[in-house]
Amino acid sequence: MRDRTDAMQSEGAAREATPSRWVRRGRQTARRIGVALCVGLYFAASPIGYAIFAGWAAIPARDPARRAEELRAIVTLAFRSMHAFLRWARIVDFDPAEHAGRIPDRPCVLVANHPTLMDISALLAADSNLVYPVKSSLFNRFWARPLFRSAGLFEGAGQDPLRVRQMIDAATGQLAAGRRVIIFPEGTRSPERGIHEFGRVAFEIARRAGVPIVPLVITCRPRFLGKTSGFSRPPAALPRLRIRVLEPLDPVAKPWSGSSSRTLRDIVARQISTELERLDGSSVPDGRP
Repeated sequence: MRDRTDAMQSEGAAREATPSRWVRRGRQTARRIGVALCVGLYFAASPIGYAIFAGWAAIPARDPARRAEELRAIVTLAFRSMHAFLRWARIVDFDPAEHAGRIPDRPCVLVANHPTLMDISALLAADSNLVYPVKSSLFNRFWARPLFRSAGLFEGAGQDPLRVRQMIDAATGQLAAGRRVIIFPEGTRSPERGIHEFGRVAFEIARRAGVPIVPLVITCRPRFLGKTSGFSRPPAALPRLRIRVLEPLDPVAKPWSGSSSRTLRDIVARQISTELERLDGSSVPDGRP
């Protein structure tokens, strides 16, 4: 009798803990409104931000490297403000301050999976010394190119093999100047589970520059702004974006010295894939960083 009573109490508690369909719909509607407001604020404020960025870049500078640092600091401040608003509005939970100290404070190539559109903004909000390749179609716009160059960003290779060498040279130059480079080797957003095949450019950059490769595992639970979840379809539950830093791999130190970019790619892809499988099958709560 007691067992039956306990079972009934457990079922009742489970029902209370699980939000009703109307509560979930209400939360999802509220999140849609929040997303619409956020997108509206972004398009309203972005011309102002662009004007500040362009104005600062246009001021003559004796030290271009120092100017690039200042421009990247502006970008970091902007993205930190954006994520603070998203967190306050309960649209996406990500705190850059919790992740800022986990990335090694030295030149390295960060390699990450790419589950959402927010990945790069989250990384830039956490690290102002980060540079990355910009898609060619955007980099070569007449109004954007000078700004990207001023901030130390460089053109991505895309599907053009002739541009791969230029991208590698630009990235190794940034690493030699003491910066960190982030590359998403899938070349597009990740599937709902697992990862796409990795390209080799990031690993060739690390080999030639002689810097560590730092694998990052990015998760967003539940998934938002992925391949199949756009702005108009926010989840009912609060998405929690987290970045985990795995053990660095140094291509100039044993046992990896002399390894090809293909070998390094396969090792890191396996590390990231294994960690994603572990997280998918574990009971680690979304709130844990």
